[in-house]
Parts: sequence; C-alpha cells; structure tokens
Amino acid sequence: MHTEISSWIEKLKQHRVVVSTAGTMLVLAVALIWVAWRWNIANDRLEMLEQKAAVGFLQAPSSNRTVRLDLRSPRVVVVGGGGFPERVDLLVNARTNQYARFRVSLVRDDGTLLVHADQMVRDSNYDLRLSFNTSMLPVGRYLIRVEGYARGGQMQRFAEAKMQVVGQ
Repeated sequence: MHTEISSWIEKLKQHRVVVSTAGTMLVLAVALIWVAWRWNIANDRLEMLEQKAAVGFLQAPSSNRTVRLDLRSPRVVVVGGGGFPERVDLLVNARTNQYARFRVSLVRDDGTLLVHADQMVRDSNYDLRLSFNTSMLPVGRYLIRVEGYARGGQMQRFAEAKMQVVGQ
C-alpha cells in the first residue's frame, strides 16, 4: 500500500529535534503550572489548619455525663469545670401534647447559634436527647432553646433554659 507523505511533514522531519524539544518543554511547563496551582491549595489548607490550631481542636472526651433538664421548671445547667473535656448527654424533658417534632438550638449569650438540631422526636420518656463535647464550647453562658413544629410546619417557641460552661 502506497501512502503519500504530506510536504509539511517532510519539512518537520528536518527539524524534529527542535519540535520534540519544544513539545517536551510545553508538557513540562503545563506540569509545572499544575504543581504550582496544587501547591497553592496545599498552602491554603495549611493556613486554615494553623488557624484552627490557634483556636483549639475538638478533644476526645475523658468522661460521659448525663444531664436532665425539665422544661417545666428550668434551672441553670453547669457543664465543664474538670481538667478534661467531657461528653454531655443532655436529656430535655418535653412533655406536651401540642408538638410531635422539635427543634433544639444551642445559642451563645451574644446570640451566635452553635448547634441546631431539627426534627427531633422524643423517646419513650418524653426526652429530647442531645449529646455534645464540652471542648467545642468556649467558656461562657448559653441558651438552650426548644421550639415545636406546629401543624402547618411553623415553628413555635416551647421553652428555654440557661446553660453555663465553666473553665477547663
């Protein structure tokens, strides 16, 4: 089978060293740009981790503690205070016939929302269960807000209680 080679390919054969060198340099330039771009992403992630380290990472709890809270007569809940973080299992008694589902929010004293648990259902003891690690909460005062889902899906305030996180 006879094939005809185009004239422009014949001209490239004379300069194949230059063409292959230029092609190799182009591939290396693209690879270098790719590595530099990925290096920039890695530096951004490192900077983010350093910022998190300055604030503090979530530490593993050394103990578990169950705290019961009755919303009919709320009291100030005090957590923390030990030398180590603890896991707090908060049992919020929500006895009512008005709502079947609830939203529990943990709000800092300045109004910053920290935890938002939607569509919570009570257990057989009419308790809403919320567990958290005390190392995620800075020292200060907090508000535990419980809202119920009304028939139309509207949120209605059910009850509130105060919580205090003391120093570690």
